[in-house]
Amino acid sequence: MRAWVFGLALAWGGSAARAQVMDDPTASVWSVTRSWDAAAEAEFGRFVTTLGRAVAAHRCTTLRGCLQSRSVNPLWAPSRRPLRFRGDCADVPYILRAYFAWRTHRPFVFTSRVRTRSVAPHAPPHVEPMSTLRWDDYASPRALFNDVASVVRSWFFRSDAATDRSDFYPVAIDRRWVRPGTVFYDPDGHVLVVYEVLPSGEVLMVDGHPDSSFTARRFSETLTLGTARTNGGFQNFRPILLGPGGRLSRPASRALPDYDPLGQYDAARRVVDGHAVGYHAWVRGRLRERPPRAGR
Repeated sequence: MRAWVFGLALAWGGSAARAQVMDDPTASVWSVTRSWDAAAEAEFGRFVTTLGRAVAAHRCTTLRGCLQSRSVNPLWAPSRRPLRFRGDCADVPYILRAYFAWRTHRPFVFTSRVRTRSVAPHAPPHVEPMSTLRWDDYASPRALFNDVASVVRSWFFRSDAATDRSDFYPVAIDRRWVRPGTVFYDPDGHVLVVYEVLPSGEVLMVDGHPDSSFTARRFSETLTLGTARTNGGFQNFRPILLGPGGRLSRPASRALPDYDPLGQYDAARRVVDGHAVGYHAWVRGRLRERPPRAGR
């Protein structure tokens, strides 16, 4: 991890960073040349881990403070004035993703407007994504960060698990897929971001709050899964692929190897070491590192 941070700081925190001020025009500082592939997701995860560990160590206490700290943020870039966005819980995953996309020349697209749809009497509504905004719709990276913080709401995550238009999709509970950068949506109205999965299966997360504070916590029974109808649980960002001529595409959920629309809600799957357990214990059991088998 330290070697990665040092290498990334050299690549992005030196002369390149001085040339890429977040107040400068987007066209001059956010050229898109790379897709969100498996390597990008791994790199994004390491970025989130670095920030999450800093939060846990109380080296920064707000999302904007973490991003503005040269000692914390391996992708630090200068700005002509301090960041001002609030950084509430739903904003955190989007701003982390947008900041990383900017600094590594990748596209960023997010849902900007939704429509609510009732699914049953007295049941919480689903939301249907209706429109999106792109990185190049904004005059500068700063303008995008500020707008994301005012547009995004936690109930944006309540999309139908089967839709291909959402920014996130539900994932299988597996160490390959629940990783740094994965989001947990609690349908009671809270969004958290995974920053590390320990060998024991414990999941470490960061979350933002209405007062702009940024804290670290463990995944526990205090977080509600919800139901398939409310689409709670662990979710990953839908990747954005860069094609010929700069054409962008977002794959359908069924084309993604980690997509699992119902697995988190299937109580029959919740077995660990031969014993039926609750959801939270099952998650920890599924994410626990397994010793290599003899002879391998």
